Amino acid sequence: THLDGRKLLIKSSPGDIVKPMLQGYDPLANNEGKLEWEAIADSDCPDIETVAQADTTDVDTLKKACETQLKRKGIDVGVFVVDSQRAYFKTGSREEILAAKKKKPGSTMYVLTDPNANKDLRLIKAVQGEGMPTFKNPFVHGNLFLLLTIEFPEKLDPETQKQLSALLPPPLNVPMKTGDEEEHFITDIDPVASYNSNKINMQGGGEAYDDDEEEGQGHPGMGGAQCKQM
Repeated sequence: THLDGRKLLIKSSPGDIVKPMLQGYDPLANNEGKLEWEAIADSDCPDIETVAQADTTDVDTLKKACETQLKRKGIDVGVFVVDSQRAYFKTGSREEILAAKKKKPGSTMYVLTDPNANKDLRLIKAVQGEGMPTFKNPFVHGNLFLLLTIEFPEKLDPETQKQLSALLPPPLNVPMKTGDEEEHFITDIDPVASYNSNKINMQGGGEAYDDDEEEGQGHPGMGGAQCKQM
């Protein structure tokens, strides 16, 4: 029974394996604002234009500047290079940056990792469009994700399923069809892509407060990298 009162009969396709999600795994944990970087020692990309620089070599401070100060200025940093004195921020795709990489002893490149490199690991069984209604728009629903903790084999053909059914006891829960159920089939959906595609529907009150909070972060006395735009 759905939280909105409907009765849903959810099925998997024949032979489809429903894998459980890893315990404690949160596919959205690092999705908002948090950037991941790959460090490449003794390297630089001099052919990529520098758009800003900072007179600090503290890597954590530089990473935070990419996520906050530079982001608010509309600068999407793809790499920053740190030498013995300062850091240089550059924009570009990961492919462009790695193609321009050259050896430079004493410098370290911090390249933005590919956010979709492990997207296949994020796939979770879900019923598309049958989740909770969105804020202020109850006719638009999110996706209904199934979080399971049961271990399954990688693959079962239909014949093997019949053989296992003959050996196993009857199912504990048999769906009771009353004729008023909606029948749906599950599919693989990336929860991060689902979250991002639904952002526009989730916008409600509070944007003005968010803007005020961000503007207040830059008052005198706050720490952080002082970035100079080039």
